[in-house]
Amino acid sequence: MNTLICSFDCLHDNRILRYCADFASNTMHIDTQNEDGERVSICFSGLFAHWFENMIQDNILFGMDEISVDGFFELYKELLDRTISYGFPACCSLQELNERMNQEKIRVFVIDASLGLCGFVLAQEVEIQCQSLLLK
Repeated sequence: MNTLICSFDCLHDNRILRYCADFASNTMHIDTQNEDGERVSICFSGLFAHWFENMIQDNILFGMDEISVDGFFELYKELLDRTISYGFPACCSLQELNERMNQEKIRVFVIDASLGLCGFVLAQEVEIQCQSLLLK
């Protein structure tokens, strides 16, 4: 199954400086810096859930891809099977989660690491802000 929707190539080899989830406003910001020292911010809105692992002091991104909802269920089947009964991500069943993601137009952003932090963010929108340009 081809699950890739798009890749955010401008994040390759960026070092994560900080990240913050604001549950009151349903947003998440990840601030990074590329090899040239330029700051690049990843801003998620309509934040539904996120899951990260391997967080260390010096996290370096390999990249970020948007994948399909079907691809998400295939790729993270084992995690979802373990966590859905504990209310993660915020649903009672996988069927309810799938329906909610489709109804609310929740997108799946997979973060891959060269070193450290990796995982996914479920959100309605993403905006990447570079010092020199803005990508949506």
